[in-house]
Amino acid sequence: MTANISDIELGIEFIRSDFTGDGEAFLSVATGEVFYRSEYIDEENPLPNDIDDQTKYLPLPHKRDLDLGAVLVFDFVEQQRPDEYAEIRAMFRKKGAYRRFSDWLDRHNLLDDWYRFKNETTKQAIIAWCKDNGVDV
Repeated sequence: MTANISDIELGIEFIRSDFTGDGEAFLSVATGEVFYRSEYIDEENPLPNDIDDQTKYLPLPHKRDLDLGAVLVFDFVEQQRPDEYAEIRAMFRKKGAYRRFSDWLDRHNLLDDWYRFKNETTKQAIIAWCKDNGVDV
């Protein structure tokens, strides 16, 4: 099966951004089309009746399923500022870590580098997921 990586990226971002935590996205094995399910979506086009049939529709992963949370932060810091790794690890032991990390990035003029790293790593993780699931992108 072939699918558009941008559609898959949008589906994964949809899952992450659904504030209820119930958002789901599915990839059609037959067409490569991505379908969205959330109680907050007013569907003009209803979902297929068999959307839960995993032989026909692959549920897209959440970013945390792709190790794109704090692990990603630690990998970035290890590459960019290994001498500050312990400080960042300690930062993530407390509430509000991402806000403090963002401030840290800003102080060190690393925001652009972080977003480049995050986007590339995310894309590579999605490509690996696709490969593991027989999806050509």
